[in-house]
Amino acid sequence: MSKLIQRLISLGVDLSTKKALKSALRILGLKPDNIDKLYMELKNDIHKDEFRNIHPNEKIIFLPQCLRNSKKCRAKLGKFGYECVDCGNCKVSMIKKEAEALGYRVFVVPGGSMVYKIMKEFRPKAVVGVACIKELAMALDEVRIPTQTVELARDGCLDTDVDADEVIHVLKNGAKTT
Repeated sequence: MSKLIQRLISLGVDLSTKKALKSALRILGLKPDNIDKLYMELKNDIHKDEFRNIHPNEKIIFLPQCLRNSKKCRAKLGKFGYECVDCGNCKVSMIKKEAEALGYRVFVVPGGSMVYKIMKEFRPKAVVGVACIKELAMALDEVRIPTQTVELARDGCLDTDVDADEVIHVLKNGAKTT
C-alpha cells in the first residue's frame, strides 16, 4: 500500500486530507480496513523530512491526559493542560524528561480544544502528537504544519498506554521506525 500511496503522490493526486485519501482509494477500488491508521502513516511519511529539519525548540509534543495514572498522578490542571510534576507514576514523566532535554515544549492535554489554544498561543513550527487513532486522524486534518504522530498502544480514555520508546525515537530522530 505504501508504494501505491507514493505513486499516487508522484502523479499529483491530492492526499492532503482523510477525505481526499478515501476518494483516491475508492477510485482505485480499494477499501482499507483502517483508513485512519493509513492516513496517519501517510502524513508521518509525507512530513518526516521537513519535520527532521526543524529544531526541537520550535516543536511541541502533545500527550493525552489519559496517559496519566488516574490513581497516582499528582499533576494539576493549569492554563495549558496538566502540569506534570515528574512523580514517575506513568510514562508521561519519562517522555516529558526526554522531550524537554531535547528542547521540545511538552503539553499534557485534556482534549482537542486545548490543543488548538496551545497552537495559537505558542505557534510551533512542528508537532508530535500522541493519542488514539481517531483523535490523531481528526487533528491531522486541521494541523497545517509538519507533524509526526504515535498511536496509543491501548486507548480507552483512562489509564491508556503508549510505546514510550517509539515516542522517544520520534523525538530524537523525527520519524517512526515502522
